[in-house]
Amino acid sequence: MRIGISIITHSGHNVWNNGIGQNVYHLASLLESIPFVERVMLLNCGDQAEPPGDSGKIGRQFPLVSFRDAVDAIDIAIEMSGGLDTELVARFRARGGKIAFHNCGQPYAALIEPPVFKRSGFFSDAERCDEVWLLPKDQPYTAMMRAIHRCPIFEVPYLWSPIFLEETIARLRQSGRQFGYRPGTLAASPLLPAILEPNSSPIKTGIIPLMICEELERRDSSAIGHVHFINGTHMAGQATFVFLVENSELFKAKKISISPRDYFSFVMARGANAVISHQINWSQNYLYLDAIFGGYPLIHNSTLFSDIGYYYPESDIQAGADMLQLARREHDRNLDTYSARSNRAIAALSPANPRNRDAYARRLIALSQAPKKGRAA
Repeated sequence: MRIGISIITHSGHNVWNNGIGQNVYHLASLLESIPFVERVMLLNCGDQAEPPGDSGKIGRQFPLVSFRDAVDAIDIAIEMSGGLDTELVARFRARGGKIAFHNCGQPYAALIEPPVFKRSGFFSDAERCDEVWLLPKDQPYTAMMRAIHRCPIFEVPYLWSPIFLEETIARLRQSGRQFGYRPGTLAASPLLPAILEPNSSPIKTGIIPLMICEELERRDSSAIGHVHFINGTHMAGQATFVFLVENSELFKAKKISISPRDYFSFVMARGANAVISHQINWSQNYLYLDAIFGGYPLIHNSTLFSDIGYYYPESDIQAGADMLQLARREHDRNLDTYSARSNRAIAALSPANPRNRDAYARRLIALSQAPKKGRAA
């Protein structure tokens, strides 16, 4: 079986601009390990001839070809990071090729936010695919996706590997900087939390994490030394955000800095010693894995990761502050248990995990054997 996975390329693009780029390589790595898969290639849906920046060795492992050049050379196309040309899709399916739409973003947000916020978005021929693959976080949208695409919807495993994080860690080492939680840090010094949400969507912003820090500052002004609010410079002139920040005790105490986007490992290497996150219906997030891989206390509200880090429910700011306080008090004492639990979670999501490989193998076999799909009336 020969498989192509779509990937978007553009000037200045790297695998950290958007987590879906990392998803593509994790999936390609897994599929290549399946015995009946002969070849995996990446279907270039952009305008660059090179793989995304910071993709490292794995970026050179898989050939980057146009869908036009691959349309007669593959058996299954997985639309994942870039939209496939609909004319070529029709040609591909007419000769018996099968297409799976692997939706990694949040389906509702992708559908609603572009028209509401007047942003560019992507919506192609809804019936272009033979089936849709959803990650566990998006199970609530199964019925919606079935209604839109008029085809079967299947859940597939969420994948993660530290391969890209390790690339940036290696760069830190070359410059003499260090990544990873240093035991004893929180026992000996104040909290220096980092807030790293993209602030590009209402469902993933740093506002609740900021309020969690503010709540703890009001309880105990000695607990927090500084808050690193990343991905926030584009909001610095927005009246509501400015009012919120400037009326905080953190701001009055000069304990908050607002910075542009940066690599996770670089932010943490500059001295941050905890990560605070918040999401609405986006409960699988690479940020969680980056944080626990480094041994940092992760304060978050993801039900799917509630057994790792320090979990608080929904948007409960008081509970979040409780967890931040608990991390300061207990993280060093329980670091071995924390690390063991984190390592088990990371291993379960690995592209090399046989359970994940078998799940995707079964999906590929079923898709290849499915009857040809006709268009709905």
